Amino acid sequence: MLKKILLVVIVLFSSHALAHPGGHGPVNDDQALAIAENVARRLADEDFGLGFGQLKPSWKELPAGSVRVQMKGEGHMIIAVENKKEGKILFVLMSKNGSVYDANFTGIFKKLPEPRTEQPQPQ
Repeated sequence: MLKKILLVVIVLFSSHALAHPGGHGPVNDDQALAIAENVARRLADEDFGLGFGQLKPSWKELPAGSVRVQMKGEGHMIIAVENKKEGKILFVLMSKNGSVYDANFTGIFKKLPEPRTEQPQPQ
């Protein structure tokens, strides 16, 4: 079990390194989207023990516009990666610096509020 967890951390952090080279500061939205899309592609290559198995190959061929910021919280954000062919959305939890912590299909992460699209406040 420890080996699986270590492997997941290595793969997810390596995807962070590829998408956000040399940075220690916050990632912008475009960088966060690229990181999450890269995570989905890697999860289509191998089962990293996150509980849902290896994703189907269609996750490697997502059309433009398939990735969006679902929620921003204090110190973290949740990115939604939608695969319309599969009818599923993969939610990727990452720090504001682009470090990936977890991914799932519910969008609900332990000790975090339920994901929601931030709505503009009435004026």
